[in-house]
Amino acid sequence: MTATVKVDTREALLDAAEVLFASSGPHGASLAAITKHAGQRNGGAIHYHFGGRDGLLAAVLDRHEAVLDEVRMNALIELRRSGSPSVESLVRVAVESLAGRLDSASGRSFLIIQRDRFIESAGLWEFRSASMRLLAAEAQAIIGDRIAPDELAERMQLVIQLVIHRLADRSRHETAGTSTPRSLVIETLVSAAAAVLGAGLVENR
Repeated sequence: MTATVKVDTREALLDAAEVLFASSGPHGASLAAITKHAGQRNGGAIHYHFGGRDGLLAAVLDRHEAVLDEVRMNALIELRRSGSPSVESLVRVAVESLAGRLDSASGRSFLIIQRDRFIESAGLWEFRSASMRLLAAEAQAIIGDRIAPDELAERMQLVIQLVIHRLADRSRHETAGTSTPRSLVIETLVSAAAAVLGAGLVENR
């Protein structure tokens, strides 16, 4: 098998996995169905290229998160140049970067897969993305000890759920066609998420 064929097979499997993971859930789509959807006859292709379902799912997420990491890091650099970031400005970077995935069918599938992963995690969500871990850490540093750690963790989980679920819903709406401006969704999410994280901070200074 030549290097070109290997790359083409790998990309075909990733494309197929995105579609089927989004439609049937990360653990609902069978590997056989993904292999068939990718136009591959070798039943062991997924294990050969990714080591199995978990490796395939990780690769699907990584192809998007690599782009997101670059976008967020560039945005964070600009924030720091313009002054001290605020909780709201950090939330905006997170929301706008994710909303950018709505521009393609592949990105919309990614958002739906993320929503399903959050549901399967039973709320015990951990960021895979280095840039999201950094944004969260910066927000926590701004908040400091004005919110108890357990309450802050609960607020973070609520914000993650809010953003992921709304953008996953939006991805389906954009696929079907919608008249609601995307900018309205983004601004509402930023305002709501910043309000959840920052509630009571002024009073507690």
